Amino acid sequence: MNTRDLQYFVALVKYKNYTRVAKEFKVSQPSITQAIQRLEKEFNTQLIRKDRFHRDEMITRSGLLLYENAVLINDKLDLTRKEIDRANQKQIRFGLPLIIGKLYISKIVEEFSGDLLSRLRITSVGSHDLLDQLQKGKIDIAILGSTSSINEEGVFAELVTTRPFGVIVSEENPLAKKDAVHFNELGDQNFINYDQQYVHQSAFHAYCAYAQIKPRVVVYRLPNISWIKELVRQDKGISLMVKDAATNEPGIKALDILDPIPEKFYISIVIREGYVLSDDEKDFIERVKQIHLNN
Repeated sequence: MNTRDLQYFVALVKYKNYTRVAKEFKVSQPSITQAIQRLEKEFNTQLIRKDRFHRDEMITRSGLLLYENAVLINDKLDLTRKEIDRANQKQIRFGLPLIIGKLYISKIVEEFSGDLLSRLRITSVGSHDLLDQLQKGKIDIAILGSTSSINEEGVFAELVTTRPFGVIVSEENPLAKKDAVHFNELGDQNFINYDQQYVHQSAFHAYCAYAQIKPRVVVYRLPNISWIKELVRQDKGISLMVKDAATNEPGIKALDILDPIPEKFYISIVIREGYVLSDDEKDFIERVKQIHLNN
């Protein structure tokens, strides 16, 4: 079976017009007709109704069944082409959120040779967006943050470590006199929160529920956490953040959280199901897993 026939068929179901499909693929209209005939012979069924007057109903039930699977097959083939192209270029498409990048990037630079680093293509957005890119094949490997074990369709995740959350405050904030707080002490504070691409929101809601508080919350759709930290530094509010991400930040103090609830920041290495790792990628993953983060 010619996979191009499936591409023609998917387009025909979409447009319901032979001429438009032929124009899109830059082939003659008889080429589209012959492709459909080959598919009908292959599956021993009628895919297209001969009555062209009912264009909206031109696809038979068998045709609709083939369409649903043909879309998946075409997507898989497109992804495979991208993976093979990247393999030929010996590139490692790697996702690393900014928060985790602060913990890992200097150690990655120290650990790996210049040759491997030159082939590393890093995408850095929030974990939520990276997971979506991983599932769609835009990247192949990612280190993702979460508030629980990752169990998502289409990916395989291995937990590497967990890190504690903290509350970050400006050194000008009265809370900076403390080293640790209970969350119920923060009910009168103005929290600067994150948009959905970051995983901190679920942890924040869990702490608020445990402490039975409803603090004032401002959600900023900012491009990265550096802007959140800058607002905290200027004492525009406080924020929940992985403690490591706020270390060595002038003007900011990170406070321990004393509440006895098991909210942790999970760090996992995630790959797409079915993706075949190269030897370099296997080595890269194993060495990243061995990186020790300071307590």
